[in-house]
Amino acid sequence: MEVVIALTILGMITGTLFSIIQGSVKGAAQIEQIQRENDAINRFLDLCRKTFTTLPSTATLELTLLDPNAPASGQELTISGSPNCFGFGINPISYKDTILGLRPDPNGATDTNNALISYLCLSREDLIPQTDSNGMALRQETTGLTAPDDQGRYWMPLLPDVVNLKWRFFKDADDTWLEEWNDDAWPDLIEVQLVMRDRTTPLRMVYSLPTLLLVKGNGSTSPSVSSPQGGNNNSTGGQGGGRGQGAQSEGRANNRGPGNNPSPSSAPNPAPSDR
Repeated sequence: MEVVIALTILGMITGTLFSIIQGSVKGAAQIEQIQRENDAINRFLDLCRKTFTTLPSTATLELTLLDPNAPASGQELTISGSPNCFGFGINPISYKDTILGLRPDPNGATDTNNALISYLCLSREDLIPQTDSNGMALRQETTGLTAPDDQGRYWMPLLPDVVNLKWRFFKDADDTWLEEWNDDAWPDLIEVQLVMRDRTTPLRMVYSLPTLLLVKGNGSTSPSVSSPQGGNNNSTGGQGGGRGQGAQSEGRANNRGPGNNPSPSSAPNPAPSDR
C-alpha cells in the first residue's frame, strides 16, 4: 500500500514538472517568435524612415487605390526619381519606379480573427533582370509569391504576416489626411499603419519629409581673394615673429657676453600695476 501511494505521489510530481517544463518551452518559443516579428517590423519601419527623410529633390510620390470604389481593397505607393530607394536586388541603385503593396498569401492562410494574411512586397522593373538563364524559370513559375501579377510585375517579399497596410498623406494647407495622392509636390507628413497577424490594433508611424528651401542668387560672380591675402598676412606675421625672436636672441647673446653675466640683482623691479 505504501508503495502504491509513493508511486502515485511520484507520478503526480512528475506530471506537474512535465507541465511546467512544457509551458516554459512553449512560452519561450512564443516570445522568440514575437521578438522576430517585432525585429522585422522595426527593420521595415527604419527602412521607410531612411527612404522618406533622404528623398532627393527629383523624387515624386504617388498613392493609388487598387479599387477606387472600395477603399478597403488596398493601396500601392509608387516612388519615382529616387535611385537609392529600397536598394534591393542585383541593381540596388535604380532609376526605375519602386512600388510597395500587399500580395495575398498563396495558400490563402488566415489568422485567428479570420483575416487574410498577406505579404508586404516591393516591385521594380529591374528587380529581377530578364536573362537567358532565368527567363525560362520565371516564365514557368505561375503560382506563389514569385509569380507575376495581372500586370506582369514581379514582387519581392519584405514583411510577412501582414493583415492590413494603410498609407495616408497629410496636406498642411488643407489640414487633411489623404488616402490618394497624385501631385508633383510632396506631402508634409506620411503615415503608415500596419496590422499584423493575430492583432487588431494597428502599428502607426508618421514620417516627415525633408524641406526644400530655394534661395535666390544675387548674380555676383566676383572671385574671392581672402585666401591669398590671408596667406600673405600669415607669412608677414611669421616673418615679424621671426625678427622679434631674432632680436630677442641677439639681446640675450649680448647680455651674456664677457663681463655681462646676468645676476638675480640685475632683474628689473616689477611695475606697481603688476604687484
